[in-house]
Amino acid sequence: MNNFKDIQSIYDGQKSAEPTEIPRELQKRIQKADSLVNNSHIKNIIILSITLLAIVGIDRFYFTATSTLFEIGIISMIMALAIRITIEMFSYRRKKNLNVLRKSDLFIADLKAFYQWRKKIHQYPTYLTFLLYVIGVGLLFIEFHNHLSQFWFVFFLIEFVVIMLVLIIFIRKKIRKEIKSLNEMIDLYEV
Repeated sequence: MNNFKDIQSIYDGQKSAEPTEIPRELQKRIQKADSLVNNSHIKNIIILSITLLAIVGIDRFYFTATSTLFEIGIISMIMALAIRITIEMFSYRRKKNLNVLRKSDLFIADLKAFYQWRKKIHQYPTYLTFLLYVIGVGLLFIEFHNHLSQFWFVFFLIEFVVIMLVLIIFIRKKIRKEIKSLNEMIDLYEV
């Protein structure tokens, strides 16, 4: 046993990835944090799906004879929503597959990997899909300018800017809340 590999194999043999008992109070806190993250994914999927269906419905029922620019705007909005829904569904499934009441080194590593993955998702993909959506709306506004009076065009433009600012604040708040919940869950396991 003068070899480092022999010592490491003995250490690895003693290390257990088996579940350990988690105190009840800690279980409740873990379940609450887990529930917040899961509910966030479900709410996002529902809201984005309703928005997607509304855009598709509006496009099909009210604007069947519009310009190509309008259709490109609608398509970019639909693509942005579809990409975001797909990301949220994948995240929900990935998170749901983690057994949060099992404490092991393997689970903690999986939870940390999920946390890092969600942080990466919230960096570029979230902003890119939001930008794609805003570009789509911008293309719609070019068409609106051609068909609406000056008053209504300015009204909708101001309304759009206000809604985008509110959305940006809301999205940032939700992202921070989700990342905080995931970070708290990791901290609870590392106690």
